[in-house]
This record gives sequence, structure tokens and C-alpha cells, in this order.
Amino acid sequence: MEDPVMTIPEVARYLKLSKSKVYYLVQQRQIPPIHIGRNVRVREKDIQRWLKAHSVDAPKH
Repeated sequence: MEDPVMTIPEVARYLKLSKSKVYYLVQQRQIPPIHIGRNVRVREKDIQRWLKAHSVDAPKH
């Protein structure tokens, strides 16, 4: 199964965050980066894992 990778601008659009915020998250290793030379990429599965870890469950009624 293919594990897609995304650029920082793609991650920013996907998460609806600024590129600088995504760079910060990557720099802090909250979202694990892949370095290809000077280029930074992020695996889609790592973004999904980060989202799951930072989601707030809806309140139960």
C-alpha cells in the first residue's frame, strides 16, 4: 500500500493552517518530517496520527 507524502504547503491547506504553523509543528517534531535534501515532506499517515492525537471528542449527551 502506498504511503503518500505531502509538501508543507499541501499540509497547510489540508489542515487549514498557515505554512509557518506547519513548519513550527515539524520543527518541534510534533509532526514527523521526512527530509529529502533541503526539502521537507510529511507522510499522510503521520498527519492523520497527529490529528487523532489532537482531536477533542464531541461531548456526550
